[in-house]
Amino acid sequence: METLSTSKWNEYREYTLDRFDSTGVDYDPYWHVWIEDVLHPELFEFVNMEWPDFESGEWKWAYSKNAIDQNQNRKIYQPNRANGLQFWKEYYDNMIDNEYIISAAYRLEGMHTEPDSVTASLWEDYKGYCVGNHVDHYTIDLAWQTYVYCDAGEDWGTRMNDSNGNQLKRFPFKSNCAWLMRVDANSWHSCDPVESNVRRSIMARFMTDQRG
Repeated sequence: METLSTSKWNEYREYTLDRFDSTGVDYDPYWHVWIEDVLHPELFEFVNMEWPDFESGEWKWAYSKNAIDQNQNRKIYQPNRANGLQFWKEYYDNMIDNEYIISAAYRLEGMHTEPDSVTASLWEDYKGYCVGNHVDHYTIDLAWQTYVYCDAGEDWGTRMNDSNGNQLKRFPFKSNCAWLMRVDANSWHSCDPVESNVRRSIMARFMTDQRG
């Protein structure tokens, strides 16, 4: 595709900033935010059109899997690669690791010191992917997952749990919707073994050096 203009990226970012600013924090069962239609409709079309072909020989060198001790039914692409897919590098720079986006996330009630660094991944999950009940690593301050596509419907979103793994709430896996979760001692969550053939999402993590 052709490079999107700066004005287009500004338009798309302003849309998402407005979605952040018009959404409040929910404390049931712990700190989280749910945002409908998080990306401008045009941008979401590009996200689907430009989604990496994880079977493509040309780009297989750029894809990875989970760590060996984690479920292997997931393929990963890091969008901030300077020598990678152009659209996704621009997306990362304009929609994730961007001062205005970071500022909007940290204007949410209960957020304070902005992150020391930002990471992001495109996740493509396959049938059988799952992750047990856990709290994210203490170096993650805020996690932001945007749901892109799931061929098995809305039932395969992240579960919010208590420390014993009992489900308290579940995010519906709805396209172009997103959740944000502040990482603290209560933010237990998991993913059931998915029955979808393909499930796609974008994960951004705002990292901190202030703990530990």
